[in-house]
Amino acid sequence: MMYKAKLPVAVCDSVCRSGPPGARASTVGFFTQVKDFLTQIFSTADWPPRWHCGSWSDFHGWLYILSDLSIWAAYFAIPVLLIRIVKKRTDLPFPGILWLFIAFILLCGTTHLIDAVIFWWPAYRLSALVRLITGIISIITVFALYKILPMVYKLRTVDQLEAEIEERKKAEQEARHQQILKQSAEELLVRKDEFLSIASHELKTPITSVKVNLQLLEMMVEKDNNLQSISPFVKKAGVQIDKLTGIIHDLLDVTKIQAGKLELFKTDFNLMGLVQECADQSSGIDGKYDIRVEGNAGLTVNADRNRLEQVVSNFLTNAIKYSPDNTEIIISIDRLDNGTTKVSVTDQGIGIPEDKIAMIFDRFFRVENTSRQFSGVGLGLFISSEIIKRHNGEIGVNSTLGKGSTFWFTI
Repeated sequence: MMYKAKLPVAVCDSVCRSGPPGARASTVGFFTQVKDFLTQIFSTADWPPRWHCGSWSDFHGWLYILSDLSIWAAYFAIPVLLIRIVKKRTDLPFPGILWLFIAFILLCGTTHLIDAVIFWWPAYRLSALVRLITGIISIITVFALYKILPMVYKLRTVDQLEAEIEERKKAEQEARHQQILKQSAEELLVRKDEFLSIASHELKTPITSVKVNLQLLEMMVEKDNNLQSISPFVKKAGVQIDKLTGIIHDLLDVTKIQAGKLELFKTDFNLMGLVQECADQSSGIDGKYDIRVEGNAGLTVNADRNRLEQVVSNFLTNAIKYSPDNTEIIISIDRLDNGTTKVSVTDQGIGIPEDKIAMIFDRFFRVENTSRQFSGVGLGLFISSEIIKRHNGEIGVNSTLGKGSTFWFTI
């Protein structure tokens, strides 16, 4: 007769058999249960150590314990390392979420530590409380992580940062290059101004001598009928000398402007009289142009009369030069609501391209498609703008390509 050995049945000590689950708890209210739970948080009277509840082999029990302890050790080491990183790298983005992760990992490790300790110290209430706190911190961490997701998506990768650094280096190099070019251009401009100043002064004496000799020659031609055939050539030479003299005066004005030595001698005078004189002089150059002056004839201004005459004459010269097919030019004088006076010169000439208007008052600027057809060095409007600026006024132009332009200034 053979007998089979009975396998041991997993049973707990008497403390585990005190009643069905919840039998005692159901006899008291919820808040009383919570109070009892908190006041007895470290009490282990209601449960045996885990070794005594169930059937644990040494291998199974210690496998459980050592696994929990190794998880706790890792969960403890990771936050320590994270804390060191956060303290040393204060520039890290989203430090708040890192601290939440540190708390979350520490609490998770604590639950594993308590699970290992329960084999000897059945602190099930403490375990439940730690798990509750862990759950709350977990939910907060998830919510915080969800909130920063859009910002995380916008963070640049290492490749993007390197590319941006490279672009910045290129931009800095380009900026340095541009700065060098700017300095070189400024040095060249200074040298050019010095040259123009010297050349202008040196040219004045021979030009004056040539002009005097031409005037003497013209007087001789008028007295001697045998020399009448050369009279037109003498007059043409005189006109060219006048143009050259005007260019020299412009160059001298530019050098004065650059040196800040353009002086103004202000007086009170009738503006209509000045404008009418300019109109009469310009009409005499070429009788085919009809120059009309409109506006308030009694306006008096306090300004440098010679310099304003220079501005108006320059406007009229340009109007005549760039209106080869339309002979009507209108000069308007108006008192504006803000108390300033506006002078406008309107022609029906070739106009100015829209993309060139902003540069029309720059020094030496000339529109490319007109520079060969019409003579000039591009200084008149620059000098005019500086004169008006020194009068604390404004200068500008309104133009339509093919329909004409209106140059104006206010003082």
